[in-house]
Amino acid sequence: MTDSPPTRVAIYDLGRTVLRKPTFTLFLLWAAWREAPWRLLLFLALAALMIGYALRLYGRDRFKPAAIRLMLGPYLSSTRAADLAARFAAWRVPRDVPPGAEACIARDRAEGYRLLMATAAPEFYAGAIADALGFDAIVATRHQRDADGNWLPLLDGENCYGAEKARRVTEWLDANVAVGAMHIRAYSDHPSDAPTFALANESWLIGRRRSLARLAAQHGWRTLDFEIAAGSG
Repeated sequence: MTDSPPTRVAIYDLGRTVLRKPTFTLFLLWAAWREAPWRLLLFLALAALMIGYALRLYGRDRFKPAAIRLMLGPYLSSTRAADLAARFAAWRVPRDVPPGAEACIARDRAEGYRLLMATAAPEFYAGAIADALGFDAIVATRHQRDADGNWLPLLDGENCYGAEKARRVTEWLDANVAVGAMHIRAYSDHPSDAPTFALANESWLIGRRRSLARLAAQHGWRTLDFEIAAGSG
């Protein structure tokens, strides 16, 4: 009797990993321009919120809902949210996926890995990006819905970042992977994903800065530069 092969899962961060640019502020400005251009007059207020967050006057759990409310209003209908998400994904994916990320995703898919996107970005538009790239599943920051299904700025649970992201990934693995051996690859540009890296057999720190190489060496992580087309280390 032979042992069954391990289930293979590849976990990818979104901003500065699968896409070159972070998505949150970009999405808010893009959506405001298309839905209510007058809200761009509130950019200085958004900048003030960003400065307060950078100075650690408050955390992501306060910053994100305030920024969303400022630039998109108190709610998004489910139809409007889905339309914005699809159009944003159609805009960003052809322009912003590094060649190495594209190659790495294709390689993992060909090798039988289930592709899981794990990101702090809001689930409704990050999900559209994951779908456009052929991912199997996503864990992302959730937002509350009202009785009519409208998408609200308020977070539903914690921001999917750091230890919370690792907890959500573990929850997904427990629910979606049969009990048994697993082989996990994890890719991220940022050391805040160390808790997720701790779940992985292979941890890949994405980027070309020397500081990342030193950090990877300290933790036993590998490095990849997704601007290189091979993307295979």
